[in-house]
Amino acid sequence: MKPTDCLQEDYWEVNNIKLKSRLILGTGKFSSPAVMQESIMSSGAEIVTVALKRVEVKKQKQTQDILDFIPENVRLLPNTSGARNAKEAVMAAQLAAEALETYWVKLEIHPDPRYLLPDPVETLKATEELAKKGFIVFPYVHADPVLCKLLEEAGSSVVMPLAAP
Repeated sequence: MKPTDCLQEDYWEVNNIKLKSRLILGTGKFSSPAVMQESIMSSGAEIVTVALKRVEVKKQKQTQDILDFIPENVRLLPNTSGARNAKEAVMAAQLAAEALETYWVKLEIHPDPRYLLPDPVETLKATEELAKKGFIVFPYVHADPVLCKLLEEAGSSVVMPLAAP
């Protein structure tokens, strides 16, 4: 066997989009937009999550916002951060789709903002509705194989289980 026989093009695919990096980077908690930009470029991430509330949709001429610091070759994954139930999450996803021109969405439903633990029942409801509307849904959930299977059956493209509470 030659060493090159072991090398394969390693990628994963979402909605017919091939991606090399499995790292999905968040855009919050950076000390500055420049540090965030450098982190994105250094990480090799091809997808970054962004909360719609951090995007200036009706941008003033002289101001910059978070989108100005995300490299053009990086796909945006808006999230439904702040949603407490399926109805709020679906509304946030629809707003993000219109504002950012993407139907990819990281579905986050946290009824308790103190702990930020995902609500499995509301997440399943929202996934069913968003998938029917044509969204590419990335639900953030507990590491529960039964729930993950139900989300897949509901039309989820991937699942994003949390590692630990």
